[in-house]
Amino acid sequence: MLELSFKYFRGLYIGLLILVFVIGFGTLGYMTIEGYNLIEGFYMTLITVSTVGFSEIRPLSDAGRLFTSFLILSSFGTFAYAATSVGGSLLSGKYRYFFKNYKMIQSIASLKNHVIVCGFGNNGEAAANSLALHNQKFVIIEKDPIKLQKLIDHKDYLYIEGDATDDNNFLAAGIERANSLITTLPSDADNVFVCLTAKQLNSKLKIISRATDLKSEPKLKLAGATNVIMPDRVGGSHMASLVSTPDVNEFLDLLSITNSHSVNLVEVVIKKLTKPITIKEIVESMDMSIRIIGIKGTNNEYLVSPAMTQTVTQNEKLFVLGTKEDVNMLSERFS
Repeated sequence: MLELSFKYFRGLYIGLLILVFVIGFGTLGYMTIEGYNLIEGFYMTLITVSTVGFSEIRPLSDAGRLFTSFLILSSFGTFAYAATSVGGSLLSGKYRYFFKNYKMIQSIASLKNHVIVCGFGNNGEAAANSLALHNQKFVIIEKDPIKLQKLIDHKDYLYIEGDATDDNNFLAAGIERANSLITTLPSDADNVFVCLTAKQLNSKLKIISRATDLKSEPKLKLAGATNVIMPDRVGGSHMASLVSTPDVNEFLDLLSITNSHSVNLVEVVIKKLTKPITIKEIVESMDMSIRIIGIKGTNNEYLVSPAMTQTVTQNEKLFVLGTKEDVNMLSERFS
């Protein structure tokens, strides 16, 4: 908190410190030389350094006049600088950024089971937008001023200004309370370092890393990455599939949660079951227009297009096709 406030109010603090020093020095000088009490010494110092021109409390001795001359000469520039610094800090609007960042720090400190996104380039921004559509809490770490301005424009995104390879920024992002991390840094070496650092700070963290070189994939996996994504390869494969199976891909894009269409394909983890239940019972109990098109069991095996009589147990994952409202109802009931 002190570091943040000094960052935004550095000029204000320095200006106030100079003012306090000059006024304290002058007050002490008048008390020593002229025998003034504290109030008289303060008053004389104030009218001297501010050059307002009021008369002296009583005639000064020669030593007092010399001290006053020295105080005027030495404080003229420093007092003007201090007044400019204080006024500039108050009028610049920096205090608004301070309180905004303070509020953001408080919000980040309250996050639990959130996602940390390292980097806000094209991939990082796409990941953040998708997380926002999923209503997933996340915080972004970015140091580039241009990309930080884009974050500021988003307004609702939580972010930390700093290097994603710095342990302190991970701790500030609440990595010990996070459940996932997405690193989209342009350098594979930086992504490897991020994976190593993140895994050391939270061994249970799920890490998804970007890679540009195929040779980097095993290194990232060894460093702790759960999944490694190569945007260039994924993009190339997607373009090829648009030639070979264009309608299938268009249909899948239509069902993506990133699309504004009314029907989406999402996953729901079953956590609120006391006994096994069939798919038919799930659908009928909720009176919803959804279709469960797949199940991932606790053994990590997939069952595609399960029958209505198929039973579902605790901690299994359902792949559900339905409206956002119906899916949210299902999640509230069973997840």
